[in-house]
Amino acid sequence: MRIRVFISSVQKELTDERMSLQILLSTDPFLSEHCVPVLFEEQPAGLQPDNRAYLELLRTCQVYLGIIWKEYGHQVDGLSATHHEYRLAKELALPTLVTIKGNNDLARADETESFIQEIKDDGHTYDRFNDTEALQEKVRARLIRHIKDTYDLEPTSDQEQSAHQTIQVASSFERQRLEFVPWDELDMTIANRIVAKSEEQSVDTLSPESVRRALWQRGYLWRNDADQYFATAAGILLMSHDPSVCFAHCRIQIAAHAGIARSASPLDHATIRKPLPDAIDAAVTFIRKNTRHPLRVVGLQRVEVDEYPESALREALVNALAHRDYEDSGRKVTVDVFQDRVEIVSPGGLAGNLTLAKLRAGTARSRSRNPNTAQGLVFLDRMEERGTGIQRMRDAMLDHGLERPVITIVDDEVVVMLPGPGDDLDRIRVTAQATSGLKPSIEAKLNDRQKSILEEIVANGSVSTGWCKKQFGVVQDTAVRDLKELVELELIEPRGAGRGRHYVLKA
Repeated sequence: MRIRVFISSVQKELTDERMSLQILLSTDPFLSEHCVPVLFEEQPAGLQPDNRAYLELLRTCQVYLGIIWKEYGHQVDGLSATHHEYRLAKELALPTLVTIKGNNDLARADETESFIQEIKDDGHTYDRFNDTEALQEKVRARLIRHIKDTYDLEPTSDQEQSAHQTIQVASSFERQRLEFVPWDELDMTIANRIVAKSEEQSVDTLSPESVRRALWQRGYLWRNDADQYFATAAGILLMSHDPSVCFAHCRIQIAAHAGIARSASPLDHATIRKPLPDAIDAAVTFIRKNTRHPLRVVGLQRVEVDEYPESALREALVNALAHRDYEDSGRKVTVDVFQDRVEIVSPGGLAGNLTLAKLRAGTARSRSRNPNTAQGLVFLDRMEERGTGIQRMRDAMLDHGLERPVITIVDDEVVVMLPGPGDDLDRIRVTAQATSGLKPSIEAKLNDRQKSILEEIVANGSVSTGWCKKQFGVVQDTAVRDLKELVELELIEPRGAGRGRHYVLKA
């Protein structure tokens, strides 16, 4: 079960802050596993309006999160909605987290000052913030403390670093609220898939109302003063039929050239103007159309193989579109297919303090300028666990018989170059197995001792720690580490215990 966190505030005054918390709880690698944001959605007045409907929604939640700034809000029975919500949270004994925007000397409504004093008198501590980045950091810290104290769960060090880095580098672009694309003009197939995956439901069980509400809760939609729903910038990128109508730079320019250099007259070219998941598919289709597919004889069958592994192409395209700098409106993602390589260029340098060395090594922790857009691609199965894409792309190239991707920064753009086979099409592997029986991506992770260990197991059935120490002249810790890494790669498994412990090939 995920903790339902009720976000309470004056709605219009704190729209940006509310959306930033929606995105935090939906995209943070730890909080998204354990929390879901809940916000009351005001409906147009009916024949019998319910002025307390928001309190019933609060009763379904496990944590109250209040945000206070200057305004007090419209009063019902002498109190604002936020004040009513706070008092009900106290009555229900809900864990209460209060944040206040601005310094203590900020001019606020008298009712707001009284509300803050009541919170103090009740013994609640609160956090002050001045921008959405500070708000996200403080709320995240308080929620993690609550989850740890209550459920004995806490984020891993990787999740912790990834979350802080994403908060620091995240762009405000995807939170933009524009009256460009009404929600019912979005691609509903994509919208339904996002909601079904994020809410762990079947598409068949979703209603238009539940889809709209879920997209709004996650920051893909916003509501104007006339109670009309439009896509946010993130929603436009993911679900608009043509995002470039709203943002001219949100398209892919792709071309195929006869030689190894760009040509003014390419063999084929296209401009892809589609929602991100469809744009990725269209770019892969273009590349496959303009690359070679030699036939191989395998057993009694003729098998067509691709010049480039599709998984590597997809990883490179996803990274380019998910992590590009969308605030740079003068440049777009470009793809060039040459005779000897494919180049994919993404505007904007590396986010935060990420270095090329870490990126190339595949050890960089996940961070994203566009976390909500990236999360949408995860829901659509276009991205896997963030932070592992470069490693998977490299493994796919090695397993295909090609060289590793080359990543460079040129003119504040990230260039991913996938080397092709050139004239040597025979180097392309039909299966993932190398002649040794290991995938090249796995073999590349082994040291010489570990390769010898596998050879010994194949020849004689097993090895022990003592055999490794004697054979290689290493100390106990080194032998244990070599064997442990082979176990973690699922190549071998231990048998027996104590002095009789030995290692065999994993079944």
